[in-house]
Amino acid sequence: MPQFPRLLVAVAASATLTVALAAQPASAASQRSAQPVVQMAVHRAAPARLSPAQARAILIRAARHHNLNPNFVLAVSYWESGWNQAARSRTGAVGLMQVEPYTAAWAGPRLLHRRVNLNNAVDNAELGAALLRSYLTQLRDPKLALAAYYQGLTGVRKYGIYPSSRPYVDGIWRLRNRFQAAHLGA
Repeated sequence: MPQFPRLLVAVAASATLTVALAAQPASAASQRSAQPVVQMAVHRAAPARLSPAQARAILIRAARHHNLNPNFVLAVSYWESGWNQAARSRTGAVGLMQVEPYTAAWAGPRLLHRRVNLNNAVDNAELGAALLRSYLTQLRDPKLALAAYYQGLTGVRKYGIYPSSRPYVDGIWRLRNRFQAAHLGA
C-alpha cells in the first residue's frame, strides 16, 4: 500500500477515535473502573461544510420525521445559522439549529431516546425538529413554539412571548411564509 493512502487511513482512524472519545461524558471514566485515566488532548474537527442544498435536504428530512412543515424548520434554521452547520453562537449554541449543549444533554435522551452529537448535521437537525415538535405539541401554537425555542418553555408558559422575543418570532414566521410561497420545502 503506498504511503499516502496509509496516512489517510491513519488520519481517518484517529479522527474516528477522537470523535468517539469526545462523545463520552466526563463521568464515564469514573464509572468504568478504578484504573488511572490517561488524559489525552482531544482536538475536535470542524464539522464538514454542507452546501445549502445538502443542509436543506437534512432539515426537510428531519421536519418530515417529526411531522412538521418543512418550511417551518427551514426558516428556524436559516434564521439561527444561515443553514451553516459550522455556526457557533457566543452563548455556545451549535450547528444548523443552534442547539445549546445543555439542551442536547436532556433533550436527546428524552425526545430522541439517545445521546446526540451536535456537530453532526443530521443529529443537530433531528434534535432541533424534535424540540420544535415537543413545544408545538405542548403549546398548540407555532408562534408560541418558536418563542419557547428561543426563550425557553417555562418563560412562555409563565409570561407568553417576551417583548424581546417578538422580533425573533415574527422574523421567522415571515421567513416561513416566504419559503412556503416559494415551495422551498416541497
